[in-house]
Amino acid sequence: MLRTLPITLFACLLWSFSIASGQSPAQEIRSEQPATDHPDLPNVLFLGDEVMFAYMDDLQGLINGTINATFISMPQGQKPDWTSFFRDQVNHQKWDVIHFNYGREAMLHVDPDGEPVANPANGTPVVSKTEIWTVYDDLHKHLAKTDAFLVGSTTTPIRGRMPGYDRGVDWIYRSRFQQMLGPNGVKINDLADYTTTRLDEMVRENSYLPTTIGAQLMAEQVANSVLEALNEGSDPNRPRVLIVGDSIVGGYYGATRDLFAGEASVYAGGTTYNNPSPNWKRIVDEYIEKGGKRGWDVIQFNWGLHAIKYVDENNKNSDPSEPGARIQFTVDDYLENLEEFVDELERTDAELIFATTTPVPETAPGSIRYLDLSKYNDPATKLMASRGIKVNDLYSFAAPRLKEIQHPNNVHFSAYGSAELAKQNYRIINEAIAKNAE
Repeated sequence: MLRTLPITLFACLLWSFSIASGQSPAQEIRSEQPATDHPDLPNVLFLGDEVMFAYMDDLQGLINGTINATFISMPQGQKPDWTSFFRDQVNHQKWDVIHFNYGREAMLHVDPDGEPVANPANGTPVVSKTEIWTVYDDLHKHLAKTDAFLVGSTTTPIRGRMPGYDRGVDWIYRSRFQQMLGPNGVKINDLADYTTTRLDEMVRENSYLPTTIGAQLMAEQVANSVLEALNEGSDPNRPRVLIVGDSIVGGYYGATRDLFAGEASVYAGGTTYNNPSPNWKRIVDEYIEKGGKRGWDVIQFNWGLHAIKYVDENNKNSDPSEPGARIQFTVDDYLENLEEFVDELERTDAELIFATTTPVPETAPGSIRYLDLSKYNDPATKLMASRGIKVNDLYSFAAPRLKEIQHPNNVHFSAYGSAELAKQNYRIINEAIAKNAE
């Protein structure tokens, strides 16, 4: 396998510039392997594009000591030579999990000579909307031969405009990626949806490359998907725990799962983001499907940060200073929705834990702004008490230590902070596991 120096963000930007200036990107396969393989750790292969290499360092920091990670860029061009690619880059090793993305390379618009165009209307995608089905099918056939657990990641969106790309094509190709691979047993990591809900925060303007915080959040989402894939074959007799909520869950999920290693199987999921009328039945139906025949012993749930954010008249994220901006859910609406959420969660027969909403820094920018969260957390806690549901008060746990554990001017927590939240989770969830076993 070709070995190169780590790909820097400068290299990613240089590649993007070459597209914007009409130059063809280099066809060289980029590869980054672990300095030392640990024979007792699972081997995980990451296949992707420049976005993957942009969040690679953050991802390595999260999974260090947990897996042997290798990163390889996908081939480019109208008809990728999957046979040669897999022979030369992939099939030399036994992989436990392969996390892959392919799409951005196919979406770039080119002229009849294959040269990138600035205005997508003046060209066609490298791979046509019809041909993409065949490309995805061929890719899956080669991946299936590896006998690895396959995790397919959707292509992250562009924020603003980029020469040669069309948002409509982006959406179509992501949809076809899921439609082709999901029914074939590929676990889907919908990184596109995850990023879209936080687009201004996670992606640079007029780019598809992540911001600093975006790279961290993408890495957390990818790490969680891989950890879940490795967890699929765990002892079916272990207690099974599902933790759902906002992006704060993405930060502490990996550390929480590690604390339960050998004791319980821990999975993660989301709630709702920009939906003014959440379909809680559909959301909980997804949890039930995710639990399979075995189901869940404990579910820890949170819904808060995305309820208190500011939105405009179209329910899009908004700065509070903009005309018409309002908090998405009033306290009364929040409680009404939360009670409906609980009603649906009780269908799972799991022991339920409600996690209070974590603090918002006083200087946080964007749509989620500081407010007195007791207005939401206190009545939510009383609601849980009336329903006999245990509360994991992450707000009270974190509030006295924000300078130590939270990013400055950001609702998210540092790696250390997420690890501290994980310890709190471990204590509370263990109590619920014991109660459920009685």
